[in-house]
Formats: sequence, structure tokens, C-alpha cells
Amino acid sequence: MKLKYISTMLGGKIADEITRITASGGGLGLSEIRIRRDGLSTLLINGETIRLSVRVGRGELEEVVKKILGGALYAHRDSISQGYVSLEYGIRVGVCGRAAYDGGRLVGVSDVTSLVFRIPTGRCAFGTELYGVFLRGIGSGLLIYSLPGVGKTTALRSLARSAGKDRRVAVVDERCEFLLSEYFDRQVDILRGYHRKEGIEIATRTLSPDVIMVDELSGGEALEVSEVVRCGIPIVATAHASSVEEIRAKPSLRSLIACGAFSVACGISRKADKYTLRTDNL
Repeated sequence: MKLKYISTMLGGKIADEITRITASGGGLGLSEIRIRRDGLSTLLINGETIRLSVRVGRGELEEVVKKILGGALYAHRDSISQGYVSLEYGIRVGVCGRAAYDGGRLVGVSDVTSLVFRIPTGRCAFGTELYGVFLRGIGSGLLIYSLPGVGKTTALRSLARSAGKDRRVAVVDERCEFLLSEYFDRQVDILRGYHRKEGIEIATRTLSPDVIMVDELSGGEALEVSEVVRCGIPIVATAHASSVEEIRAKPSLRSLIACGAFSVACGISRKADKYTLRTDNL
């Protein structure tokens, strides 16, 4: 369904080539489609980069952008200024082009040169192991980290489903990457499209959660996170980092650790389609 949805947006020869390449597996393991204007386009399937032979011209890419926006640029204005557009099925499209500034503030992107479709695979190879770490640290915060594109969001989606079996889970989903259909039988409340700061505050004040989950904390939410800690609600979050040493060295994350938000860090690494989970105390 996800692949068919994306193919409808891409259209033309590139959609045909992607369909041909993924035909045998129905798109299983496809986590990224990267389209570059007049350049090399690629797929990422089970960690392997596959080059496409078809080239996408300026006019074709502009048509794809129009379909992504659905003719309503204003509806995506905030997310575009952050470099992405959220689509159905939890798909996120990174948008690369010429920056547009207004009074020193980034307000959008023009002359788009590449699009990166990030596709949820729905599979977390280490979901059981991660849930075990969560259970052992009940009542304390957990920080999940990795390099970009390795599987932090997939891990958080899996953990929300596991924890939601017998706990009230509030998910702050700024990028609309969590599918409501995956949690219909779980105690999971999803704040879709809320900025992280507002989402954390609202979840704490109105949803009475047993745990709050947030994707990609930056450190700018330190005040809101510290309030969660004072309320005694454990928080599970993801962050970009290559090692636990990097987490401890980053001022933004160090401030969150100092306020007691996280006591354990789980690092995800991947080689081809093999994943490794490393756990450290913070």
C-alpha cells in the first residue's frame, strides 16, 4: 500500500523502475527512495543502496512536489521550513533545494533539487530486547540514539506498541510518523503534528500518561522535560548521536541528563541488515 501510494506520486518511468525492482518482495525492506533532479536516484532496501537508471528532469520533479503538497503549500509551511513534508502512512519526505529566508528566518525551500522519501518498514528487529530494557528501567527515562536513518523512529513505534499493552503511553508525534491503525488495541494516545515543546506540556497536563515518548529531542525542550521529571513521569526519547560518549558531550543532551530525564541510553547500530543494540547507564 505504501509503495503504491508513493508510485502514484512519482509516476512515469521512475515509478515503473521502482515497481520492477521491488516486485519480488512487494517493497518489503524498502526504507528510502531518494530522487535527485537530473542526477542519480537510489533506493535503500534492507540497508543496501540500489542505483536507479532513470533520470528525473526539472519538470517531472516539480510535478512530484505539487502532488506531495496536494496543492496546499500553506498547509505544509511550518514543516517545509524545517526541511520535510509529512505524508500518509507515516512517510516523511525530506526536501532539498534553495533556502528562502524572511528577516533572517528560514521560511521555505524553492527550486527543489532532491526529495528523500523515508518509509516506515513496520519491523523492529530488536523490539523484544528494547522492551526488556524499558521494563528493567521502569520509572526512569530512556534515550534511544543512533546515526540518522538507522531506525530510531521505528524502534520508538515498536516500543510504544509494546508498552501500550498495560500502560498509558502519550506519544508526541511532531512529524506525523506514527500510524493510528497500529495502536487501535493499545493504550496509546498520539499528539500528531504538535511541536515537541507544546506536545510534552499538553501530554503532561491533560493526558495522565504513565510514560511520554518523543521522537528526536534537540535539547530545546529542556524546560518541558524537566517538568515531566518533576511530575514523576518517565520519558522515552530519541536523539541523533553515534555513541554514548557523544551524548554525554553534547551540551543540549547533557542538560537533559543533568535534570534527571534519562538514566539509560540504548544505541542502535546497523551493518547491512544486521542490527546491534548497546545499553549504557548515563
